[in-house]
Amino acid sequence: MALYPVNLNIANRLCIVVGGGEVALRKVNSLLDCKGLVRIVSPYVVPELEEIIHQKRAEWFERGYAKGDLRGAFLVFAATGDPQVQQQVKEEAGKCEVMLNSANDPVGSDFHVPAHFRRGKMLVAVATGGGSPALSRKIMEKLELELGPEYEAVVDFLAMVREAVTNKVADPSDRRELFYNLLKNDLAGLVREGNWFDLQMMLLQELPPDIDTPLLIKNFLEAYDR
Repeated sequence: MALYPVNLNIANRLCIVVGGGEVALRKVNSLLDCKGLVRIVSPYVVPELEEIIHQKRAEWFERGYAKGDLRGAFLVFAATGDPQVQQQVKEEAGKCEVMLNSANDPVGSDFHVPAHFRRGKMLVAVATGGGSPALSRKIMEKLELELGPEYEAVVDFLAMVREAVTNKVADPSDRRELFYNLLKNDLAGLVREGNWFDLQMMLLQELPPDIDTPLLIKNFLEAYDR
């Protein structure tokens, strides 16, 4: 099954997690990280979820799943250990046109959550269409080692450069070529080593002369308090 790759904006949208165990905990944490409005439906929750609920970071319907619980939801995770409840959630999600992720039925789910990690604004994800979650995790772990913490700063730095270039270079094809040439350099290595002099020299060589490169470097260093 071919799945369409997409990043969802769930901020301030109702996301329901049916279940209160460890799987539900992982789903709740990832939804909260993305500013979703989380509602848990379960007669019990693990202590970590209790703490989240106590902090008023998520709403809790302290009971079993009931018809109508998906009303107004943007998406739902069915994360119980009860096949009958899982099926009930799936059926109602179909009727209510709510996107479903079912822990025990990847083929019957509307979306999958890939193995992933973040470097600031950069999201790196690996998916196998549900074929081998273990392989997804193995590849993700390898990438996580290769793409170190410095990539958070690299992404933000390139965003600053992009804004400056967009203001000075009108032709999109010229901008693409400029960034293609810029990324041939080891930006991550320079940031990781704190080699700001060579970073500035590289920018002076690659960027148009009317871009204030020293100011770019200054703003970047101030942003990261280096």
